[in-house]
Amino acid sequence: MSDQKVTSRNPWAWIPTLYFAEGIPYIMVMSVSVMMYKNLGVSNTDIAFFTSLLYFPWFLKFAWGPFVDMFKTKRFWTITMQLIIGVALFGIALSITTSIYWHLTLIVFALMAFASATHDIAADGFYMLGLKEDQQAAFVGVRSTFYRLATIFGSGVLVVIAGELSKTIGVKTAWSSVFIFTAVLFIILFFFHKFMLPYPKEDEGTLKGKKLSGSQILMLFGGFILFAVVVYILFVGLGYILSAFKVVSPWNTIISTILLVVLFVILFRTFVATFVEKFEQSEIKNEAMLPFIEFLKAFVIFMKKKNIWNILGFLLFFRFAEAQLVKLVQPFLIDPRTKGGLGLTTSEVGIVYGTVGIIALTLGGLIGGYVISKKGLKWWLWPMVLIMHTPDLAFVYLSHYQPTNFVLINLAVAAEQFGYGFGFTAYMMFMIMISQGEHKTAHYAICTGIMALGMMLPGMYSGALQEQIGYPGFFEWVLISTIPGFIVAGLVKIDPEFGKKKEEPATT
Repeated sequence: MSDQKVTSRNPWAWIPTLYFAEGIPYIMVMSVSVMMYKNLGVSNTDIAFFTSLLYFPWFLKFAWGPFVDMFKTKRFWTITMQLIIGVALFGIALSITTSIYWHLTLIVFALMAFASATHDIAADGFYMLGLKEDQQAAFVGVRSTFYRLATIFGSGVLVVIAGELSKTIGVKTAWSSVFIFTAVLFIILFFFHKFMLPYPKEDEGTLKGKKLSGSQILMLFGGFILFAVVVYILFVGLGYILSAFKVVSPWNTIISTILLVVLFVILFRTFVATFVEKFEQSEIKNEAMLPFIEFLKAFVIFMKKKNIWNILGFLLFFRFAEAQLVKLVQPFLIDPRTKGGLGLTTSEVGIVYGTVGIIALTLGGLIGGYVISKKGLKWWLWPMVLIMHTPDLAFVYLSHYQPTNFVLINLAVAAEQFGYGFGFTAYMMFMIMISQGEHKTAHYAICTGIMALGMMLPGMYSGALQEQIGYPGFFEWVLISTIPGFIVAGLVKIDPEFGKKKEEPATT
């Protein structure tokens, strides 16, 4: 049997590398970019604002997902996006050495972010198609482990390498070398998966065998692109307006987020719902449009859920404090003590935040999942809220006293990351809970999009705020920012039995 006809393979042959490949571009865009720009002298305001905007493709995953389902196969999208990501990594390496590196790298990072978000959709779908149900459950831990290893590799190993190389060959050349190395690694992964990924029989686009005219394709893609551009302009325009008037308090992000969400909900509960209803009542239906209409219908059903405002509030504001903190941790660790930072080297930041911190984050998540399986989400929600937010005090301490003890700094960062990982488990379980029922997959994708929005908007203004009030004031503000998280946790309703591991019935 030729390799191209292989419909299944041993999962160990491709799952570890697939999820390692899924984690690399995300961590390069979200974390490594922050460290690179800080080394290159970019201000905290610009770093936080523009790298937070790079969340935008992940926010749009829920809207882009149906197109990945409609056209081509999950295998095609997975392989193609890996090639684009590899080329983008080379593009960043070349852009860093130019005089206009700031603009060029941001453009390429944006391209890579979109390719990475598309890869996430396709790879997760391929995972479900390429494995039997029992295998899917068995390899959940494997895929999570290798995704975390990619995170440690990116924010830990690569940052340490960049720090060491910069001592001898300069900052720009060091970071360019790191991205070239990563690009070569990704191209190797691309060729490996091209030959090793199986060809599941069920892996085909929902429009296969159906005729779709050029105008229909244009309408589908054109509508999505128009939606993306309008939303993006709203976000960027709002940011520039607030920045121009020196209005960068995160309270404004609360107000702007609420306004955008209210408009979004009204749109789908009235105009889109009316459009879907008219289409379903029409006697003439284009079969090719049915998947797109089904997606809109899933969105309408989600927005009509009971207690939708409480649900959206939880998804948007449970991590309001962390969304601001995460963008300033690396700049704080590396900024000189005269500017309020801890004055660590790039390599030391790679160890503290990219390695020790990620390990603590992973442990927190593992333990969080275990304890929820014992007593359920409802029982653990408030302990998780407290354990997630209380360790933010570690950064208040670090910013006020600026300790020099490297072990103490590691412990403080690890405590905060462990608490975040532990508390974030409650957030993930809440998304699973509210996605139950009809359109489960679509509703979970919507939740992840709202989750990305909740991280993007507060992060955009965090850098400007920090530069206005300094690190001690900023981390004190982060503590105040935990209040919305407590409020929304008190508003949601949770089934007392949800999350508990079901006891197997006794057998005779």
